Amino acid sequence: MEIRNDMGVRVYMETKKENKNLVRSSGSLMLLEIPSSPAIEEYQNQIITESTQTYIEEGQIYQDKQTVAAAMKNFSVMHKFQFRVKRSSHRSYWLICVAKNCKWHFKATSINDSAMFKIRSFSRQHTCSLMDKTFVQRKRTAAVVGSMVVPKYCDPKTIYKLKDIQTDMLSEHGLNLSYMQAWRAKEKALQFLRGNPSDSYSKLPKYFYILEENYPGSVVKLKKAADDCFLYAFVALCTSISGWQHCRPVVVVDGTFLKSAYRGIMLTASTMDAAGTILPLAYAAVDSENDASWKWFFEQFKEAYGERPSMCVVSDRNESILKATSIVYPGMPHYSCMWHIWTNIRSKFKKGHLQLHELYFATARSYTLDEFNERMLKIEEVDPHVKSYLYDIGYHRWSRVHATVNRTLTMTSNIAESLNAVTKEARELPIYDLLEYMRTLLERWTKEKLLKAKGTFTYPGYKFNKELDDNNTLSQKLRVRASTDNIHTVLDGVKRYIVCLQNKKCSYGQFQLDELPCAHALAALRHRKETYKNYCSPYYTRKSLLLTYEMPVNPLPDESKWDVPQHILDEVVKPPAGDKRQPGRPHKERYKTFDEIKSK
Repeated sequence: MEIRNDMGVRVYMETKKENKNLVRSSGSLMLLEIPSSPAIEEYQNQIITESTQTYIEEGQIYQDKQTVAAAMKNFSVMHKFQFRVKRSSHRSYWLICVAKNCKWHFKATSINDSAMFKIRSFSRQHTCSLMDKTFVQRKRTAAVVGSMVVPKYCDPKTIYKLKDIQTDMLSEHGLNLSYMQAWRAKEKALQFLRGNPSDSYSKLPKYFYILEENYPGSVVKLKKAADDCFLYAFVALCTSISGWQHCRPVVVVDGTFLKSAYRGIMLTASTMDAAGTILPLAYAAVDSENDASWKWFFEQFKEAYGERPSMCVVSDRNESILKATSIVYPGMPHYSCMWHIWTNIRSKFKKGHLQLHELYFATARSYTLDEFNERMLKIEEVDPHVKSYLYDIGYHRWSRVHATVNRTLTMTSNIAESLNAVTKEARELPIYDLLEYMRTLLERWTKEKLLKAKGTFTYPGYKFNKELDDNNTLSQKLRVRASTDNIHTVLDGVKRYIVCLQNKKCSYGQFQLDELPCAHALAALRHRKETYKNYCSPYYTRKSLLLTYEMPVNPLPDESKWDVPQHILDEVVKPPAGDKRQPGRPHKERYKTFDEIKSK
């Protein structure tokens, strides 16, 4: 029974049946305001709500039977013994040692038919021999150890290996766990923390509703099959949609495997901001990487971001992406990651030596046609089949100088690969936790990048300011001869370059393709005693960086505070109908080709 003493402290007591202060109402205990007296001091105890109780003794009162049972499981693991349940009901919980003729026993019963349980009898002395060998075979070990290590896995990026579990349990509690026991404990901890993976899909309707309510202007879509099984989920937050207007319209897309129970693929679209860092535009979870899923992804992306002049897509040479972009964005250029093409060359022709490697990348980055053709002749000398392969792909897909739309420094899909690396651990989460992780990642990045932008005092962002510094260093060795106010001849040893400042062009090609003053342009500007600020792309400036992140990603309220309409709560989303991941330890890394292993 709960009472208040003279100091107003809430305490719990058990009274004898003849106690006149006890009042019953339909089988339940009533709260009484009675004064404390010496006669009932022995019955007063503070209720215990935690199952990780380190000391257990007679007279302790627990909030319910489940807490008592969990506390005894934890107690048995910590003291390395085994027990079995002799009697269990809603009124009593009786344990004895597994060994015959052992005097150890534990008994707890409810207090006057309430939910609270009190320890009536506890004989802690064993008269049997305790053996760790039999103890470690008990199934409860994984659950108890798992409950202890739950805090270690709250952050998906925290690295807490099975060896760490074994070491901590041995040093802190004297438990010598096997590798498989540690693995099962980790699985239990993840289950306690994240729940059942299938339940994660049922949370999506209310989660998407809350996203739309808290982030007006966002585009969130959920697609189900005819039998209500999950197919696709797409999220593009209003912060990214707003920031996209101040970034160069180059979209880098990629897909990566999910490693949760129901597997699947995560599709992402990103771009580069004025500081040269990643701005995630959209992310989606789909069943597999195929024509239908990519088409649906680009349809939602177009709804969120529309289409801008000089817009292009960069990806690996995935045929599904090529088909989807040609359908959703007809006529929009699609470029291939030059690293992906090099990987194909290395595996297809078994050519990976340094000379060809340097030639290929220098050719892809060429700023003039003459330079490109000269290097292609050298590639042909090394291996004519490689040149034919590059020709069949199409020079415009991988060569900077042949590109129909200026993609400047975005020659690879590295920003998408970097985003995949950041989300590596999160891709093991259930889908609800994965989507929430991506939202919190964008929330954190937006705040951090805005602070960095406010602390930036150079005209361009960090990456492009560094390019300017390098070009400025090179320009110090150049000689300039002015032909007119806007046209200058720049001499680099025996080479001669023509710079037209009015048209922002240089005969070397770098000025107009990078949209950033090259060394020759900086030399001409220094000759005119003019600043470079009017000759940089507006997408590189500090002002664009501040505008990109001016709209914050505000935190979401706690799930218990969500106000969701009933028809949203009633919506059913079942797990995907595909095969689940097989039980056991999952494979962490993708299977690599022989050439990739050999090259290392």
